Amino acid sequence: MKLVRVDLTVTGKGDKPVADMKAEDFDVTEDGVPQKVEQIQYLQLDGNRPVGDETSLEIRSQEQAEAEAARDDVRVFAIFLDDYHVDKVPQITIPIRRGLTMFINQLWPSDLVVIMDPLTPLSALRFTRSKDDLLRIVNSFEGRQGEVFPIKSVLEEAQLARGDVRRVRAEVTLSALAALTMKLGGLKEGRKSIIFVSQGPPTYTGSRDGNLQDRMRDITQAASRGNVTIYPVDPRGLSMEPRLGDAATLYQLAGETGGRAIINTNDFSIGLGRMLQDVSAYYVLGYTPTRAEDDGKYHKITVKSKRSGVHITARQGYWAPSAKELEAAAVASAKTLEPRVTNALGTLAQQQPGKQPVDLWMGTSRHADGQTLVTVAWDVAEPPPPTPVAVLDVEVTAARGGLPPQPIQRIAAPVPGKSERGRADFVMEPGEVSLRMTARAADGGIIDRWTRTLLAPDYAAEGLIMSSPRLYRSRSLQEFRAIQASPDPTPSAVRQFSRADRVIVQVDCYGARLSDPIEFSAHVQTREGQELATLPSPPPENGRVRFELPVGSFGQGTYILRLQARTGARGTQQLVAFRVAR
Repeated sequence: MKLVRVDLTVTGKGDKPVADMKAEDFDVTEDGVPQKVEQIQYLQLDGNRPVGDETSLEIRSQEQAEAEAARDDVRVFAIFLDDYHVDKVPQITIPIRRGLTMFINQLWPSDLVVIMDPLTPLSALRFTRSKDDLLRIVNSFEGRQGEVFPIKSVLEEAQLARGDVRRVRAEVTLSALAALTMKLGGLKEGRKSIIFVSQGPPTYTGSRDGNLQDRMRDITQAASRGNVTIYPVDPRGLSMEPRLGDAATLYQLAGETGGRAIINTNDFSIGLGRMLQDVSAYYVLGYTPTRAEDDGKYHKITVKSKRSGVHITARQGYWAPSAKELEAAAVASAKTLEPRVTNALGTLAQQQPGKQPVDLWMGTSRHADGQTLVTVAWDVAEPPPPTPVAVLDVEVTAARGGLPPQPIQRIAAPVPGKSERGRADFVMEPGEVSLRMTARAADGGIIDRWTRTLLAPDYAAEGLIMSSPRLYRSRSLQEFRAIQASPDPTPSAVRQFSRADRVIVQVDCYGARLSDPIEFSAHVQTREGQELATLPSPPPENGRVRFELPVGSFGQGTYILRLQARTGARGTQQLVAFRVAR
């Protein structure tokens, strides 16, 4: 049985935090059964860095943002602007803009914030510390409840095709909120907070498809597992009319995640100010449940104080994993992947959205004189960073045998629609090579800087050896023909494709006498390395193989391309991980 962690806010007179509670001051029950508090921790933040920590607060990349978000001394917030369920009227728009503006202006310099709406994909989320950027978004926010036109995206066109727009938009909002909750939950163990601006998506729509409580369960499960607290804010302000129906969704989200429902008020700053206080001083309790099994059911938690005059706000329960789920997780974690598969997946992971401001490819091949050639190419990351990258500087910082006299090479940004693209080539000695990348804006300013290392093989050695696979992506017939016609096109750094892309793979085999036949095969496998298909490929011509990777035939997911070559008793292989997105 695993330890259950419950974070809670304890306030006293004047709604001020109480900082001296002990484990014996709490009564905790699960499903009415008393539980023993085994761990207690009080966290109090003040926005200041530890003495001697001179880390810059400026966010230069999303990789840095997520590293900052993982710090225990950084408060993390998300503002979800549910325009689908907010009326577009001045008496709502103006006060909620004002309330969010006051909240943003109270943030500490170290706080991290992200803003999204129901149609924002997770890949487009951008954590920031720029109050100007946040205020610009907040002060342009308007509701769209009841509006169907204008259509904002192809996703909304699909919504209209399904017919029941009210239900579909509630599904979209709740699914996006669940995805955001899971995203925040994976950043760190400490508390993360969502400000959910909405009049309440309906969970009981009256349609024949039933209710949306399963979507609510997804949200509360993710919040429970990821220590995420949701603070719903109803922008309708004070009203004498009872607000049931859709507003019940807001109360449920707050109650089941340990937040406060900021509802029926004209002064949003009071509730948001209390939220800031909640996330700056709170307790984390831990207990081992007395129940005998992992049942996959919801378990109600009640936390009370033995002291008088103390108020506690905590989540009301959690969904326990089932024994089957725990067993499956144990099997998955125990499974050891082939090292080559792990390495290929690790390379693909470096291209996750927000990791770096560009998609980068580094590979090796044999130079005309037999030496090792290291090639670097890049593509614009999708989605692109807030500041576009105009040029990438590539510098050799370490190599076997000392630093050769290699000048810094500059690769200009690819021109959309053009097949000609720049790259950097370095002739190197075999061995480990370190390259420093500097992404620069159009004005020469540094957007980000990082170092990558690769092992340059000895292409003059005995035996059969294969170059790094080169993938070429084309999104038009013109690009495809240009790649086919070029003897040495610049490789694409992108490893996430749509099914509309056409992708050519090229690899060179060296070492064997060209008179000896080389048997070559290409296989597509699952991310676990299980065989899916053998791809048709032509026999090598002068050691080179080119064939098309049929990404349009694959469903969404992550795959491994395994390339194998053999001549006689000699054999070699290379693996490339790629992703099909849509």
